[in-house]
Amino acid sequence: MGISKLPAVRDILERLGEIEGISVPRNIHMTLRFLGDVEKEKIKELESRMISLEKYRSFKVSLKGMGVFPNANNPHIIWIGAEIEDPFTDILSDLDRMLEASSINYDKKPFKAHVTVGRIRTPSVEFANLLAEKQELEAGYFICREIFLMSSKLTPRGAVHSVVNSFHLADE
Repeated sequence: MGISKLPAVRDILERLGEIEGISVPRNIHMTLRFLGDVEKEKIKELESRMISLEKYRSFKVSLKGMGVFPNANNPHIIWIGAEIEDPFTDILSDLDRMLEASSINYDKKPFKAHVTVGRIRTPSVEFANLLAEKQELEAGYFICREIFLMSSKLTPRGAVHSVVNSFHLADE
């Protein structure tokens, strides 16, 4: 089951979509590393390295809690937190090594497991009330069976994401 098929996540997306000043993304996903602009040759090299991720088994991702970045006084991004089982930490470490080996610069901020479920253009009391209600959200879980290498193009309506390649993890 995918992230957006979880009933609690669908409910949050619907409720956020009804609040003026909030945009809800079409594709809900978890970003492991943000790369920025990368030359095509380096992406091809990274793709060939990422095939080795397929040696890892699928893992469970539990979605818990709702919050905002950067903070409640200046909210821009709405997220649902994630608790991720092994072998995720090994996958992330391997991915970092692959990026370094491919000489790809990436955002090296510590990883905070979350899925982005909205962007705030205009804060509102309605959103503040929803956030207070859902801070302790238990949204269920899904099994991560694939890691995707994605591209993102900014448009006036927001980012449009597309899959460059997918890497299938071994069954549990």
